[in-house]
Amino acid sequence: MARSGGGQGGRSGYDDSVLTYESAATSLVPYVKVEYTSATQSGGTSVTTTIQATGSTTPSLILSSTRVGIQTVRCKLTHPVAVNKATSGSLPVTRANSPIYTNTVNFETISRVNEQRSNVTYEITKDWNTNFGSGTVNLHQQSLNLAATSANPNRTVTLYAPEENIQVEIQLSGGAGDGFNGGGGGRGGGARFLYTLIKDEEYTFKFGYNTDENGTASLGRGGAGAYFYEKGVLLVACGGGGASGWGGGTGGNGGGAGQAGEAGNGSGAGSGGLAVSTGQLPASGVQSSGTIGGKVESCTSGVYWAQQGISPCSTLGTSYFRDYQGNAVTASALMLRGYKAASNQTSDAGWNGFRTNGGFSQSHVGGTFVGGGGSGAYGGNAASNTSSGGGGGSGYTNGAVTILSAQPGVNVTNFSSAEIRIP
Repeated sequence: MARSGGGQGGRSGYDDSVLTYESAATSLVPYVKVEYTSATQSGGTSVTTTIQATGSTTPSLILSSTRVGIQTVRCKLTHPVAVNKATSGSLPVTRANSPIYTNTVNFETISRVNEQRSNVTYEITKDWNTNFGSGTVNLHQQSLNLAATSANPNRTVTLYAPEENIQVEIQLSGGAGDGFNGGGGGRGGGARFLYTLIKDEEYTFKFGYNTDENGTASLGRGGAGAYFYEKGVLLVACGGGGASGWGGGTGGNGGGAGQAGEAGNGSGAGSGGLAVSTGQLPASGVQSSGTIGGKVESCTSGVYWAQQGISPCSTLGTSYFRDYQGNAVTASALMLRGYKAASNQTSDAGWNGFRTNGGFSQSHVGGTFVGGGGSGAYGGNAASNTSSGGGGGSGYTNGAVTILSAQPGVNVTNFSSAEIRIP
């Protein structure tokens, strides 16, 4: 059988109905340079982007763009005479000579400023009032640490990129359950992931503290979950640990993204929150019922926006933050938002956005309830007696982020938290 000759170099191409040819070269490192003009989403105004591709005959293809943004790219591989490899052991008489395409990947460009400065701004408020605080951090100089506090366990933290798109690495951690009478509460689950913050779009963290019973923690002090939203859509959740019993019985650990919560220990221990496959969290939220844990909703429904007929996953357009009664926080930035604030009244359906979903303890010693379930994607169940621990909450991801690691039981502090840094 004759051997085929060597392959030829790749060729550049463009659609002249969309792109304008500027220049090209067939040197040792060939390149093609094209230009296109597109209308912005607001209509009327046009922006021009020039993209240059070099290195098609080298192991590395280099793309550059005159504008900051995210686009997609893939390569097309062809050969003048060779045919495609057979998919079975028997060779057909003739085989197709058709192009092969690589996977499509993101082509993200940043400005030279972004090489030295990656500013993110955080806004701190609450779902149920218009109190406000804010700050800006350059992630090239320091990481940003966010958490609940004992004074403000249920605050809402909005994060956004005010200057340009920024890829960040986030460590999200659920809070530990409380330990009673020398017992050990379960640790909070954690997840480390990558995501790109789009300029002037809203990202929201919701945290909690395990002594905030009937607020962000279950009765019996199960650990609070940690939640990260893009506008109104839940991207990642990490489970809080279950609380210990009084006479023994440790709490179960909370799960990281995509992991079940662990059961507590003891004869009447609570089971852990259910594992959820990527992107498969049911839409509706469920409040805990007695010792049985509930579940968070996959998108925020809120109160005010629900009354306006706005669906949970909908984007709200460019606006200020609004509390659950619809009051605008005019000190907040105008940005593309979608998070919908929840009520703090336990009599209201969906209070705290179904995030206080660990099972509520029915067992107490001298009026101190113990063995509460941790909150999370699904809340863990509370223990059924004072000698057993509650179950940890489960974690979740909808698949939009790039998960680097997920582990149960990584956080020993009573607060759920997040650390944001440059990868």
